[in-house]
Amino acid sequence: MFTSMGLDLSANASGVVLLEANGTKVPCCVLEKEIVPKKLAGMARVVFVATEIMTLIHEHEPNRICMEGYSLNLKNATSVIPLVEIGGAIRLMMYLDGLTWLDPRAGQVKEFATGKGNSAKDLVMMNVLKRWSHESKSNNTADAYVCAAIGLAHVNKLPGITERMRAIAGELKLNAA
Repeated sequence: MFTSMGLDLSANASGVVLLEANGTKVPCCVLEKEIVPKKLAGMARVVFVATEIMTLIHEHEPNRICMEGYSLNLKNATSVIPLVEIGGAIRLMMYLDGLTWLDPRAGQVKEFATGKGNSAKDLVMMNVLKRWSHESKSNNTADAYVCAAIGLAHVNKLPGITERMRAIAGELKLNAA
């Protein structure tokens, strides 16, 4: 079966979800995990998060990886640098491993889930529950769920989505190694 791993990166808690296409509107959730680098900072945090995520990628070998692109909240500048460090490390590791991935902007992820690109995180969670009957562990894993769903939609393995959802997935290009 075709699998898609969604990643929602954060300096405080990153979400990882692995979905498996099953021919229905509700894909099978194989994995839902939140990676929390408790009390780690700097490069120790980057190494911890990147190692956890790359271990999951190599363990599950998803057919598609979809990682939410940077959403740089300059009002909270202290979170921007760690997010860019983590995202850069994971992208570099995937590149070196010869992996490809989708990199939708945060607004595209939100629009795919809710129909609006500026929706609040709790609305994304509610729509994941409503559309796919999945009760996410956190707003981070809800975003990761949507990213994984985008990965399935990108290869036409997610039936029952709207025309706009299909367009969002279709606009994305794989980042090639």
